[in-house]
Amino acid sequence: MAPPASIPNYGHALDRLFGRQKEVAELRSRLAQRKSFVLHGPPGSGKTFLLWHVIPKFSRVLYCSDSSNPRAVFREIAVQLLRDNNRRAARALSRSSNDVRQKSTIALRGIAMDALHEAHYSVILDHLRCPSAALASDIRALMHRGNTCVIAVARSSHMEELGYIAPYFVLQSEQMELKNLNRKDALAFAKSFADEMALVASNRQDFLSSAAELGDGAPGAIVSMIKMAVLPRYRCADHIKVSPLYIDFRLAWHSANAY
Repeated sequence: MAPPASIPNYGHALDRLFGRQKEVAELRSRLAQRKSFVLHGPPGSGKTFLLWHVIPKFSRVLYCSDSSNPRAVFREIAVQLLRDNNRRAARALSRSSNDVRQKSTIALRGIAMDALHEAHYSVILDHLRCPSAALASDIRALMHRGNTCVIAVARSSHMEELGYIAPYFVLQSEQMELKNLNRKDALAFAKSFADEMALVASNRQDFLSSAAELGDGAPGAIVSMIKMAVLPRYRCADHIKVSPLYIDFRLAWHSANAY
């Protein structure tokens, strides 16, 4: 299964994992056990990226990049069931993604539940942000009536964005927190990604140290600042203008990740 275009592009920098070996091993173990859990952590900590580092090793994993509402969830599940050649979904939808778009949410929910009940799938619900009571009810149905392993992914340090599904993951064993990189690993990651971006500047080392620190060790934040650093507006000859870059980064980062 190829990752969607929305997956953060960190190039090959995280192939070395930079201190994430333990987290990757835990994700693999949890997926192998097929027990539902919540993966949470601050914006840009690398939740989605690490999941896609692990997902290709497993079969029957359905990934929902849009988990904003029941229709979005069941539409993505239905499309991926078709791609997986699920027979029940294929019979109900004529193997057509156009048919998926035309079906009602109720119809898609029924098709998905029937297909999932017959087979052992894991469903990853990424980018959950305070799910509604209706979506929480559907997630509970997936976990119990659908006999499905659900991995709920929320970008929050203390699971404050889980909303109505928080009661489903009250045990510590049902929670996995992904923290930002420590200072040493964040700097190593910044240098690796800067090399991939062919970033050259007279103040490169100082800039990378600032990016690792000002980004709080979040790989996503570090990547964003390094990509900005190659733009002409943040350059003066071979010098990176760190202050205006960081101001613009903070404004964009806050807008994209405001609760």
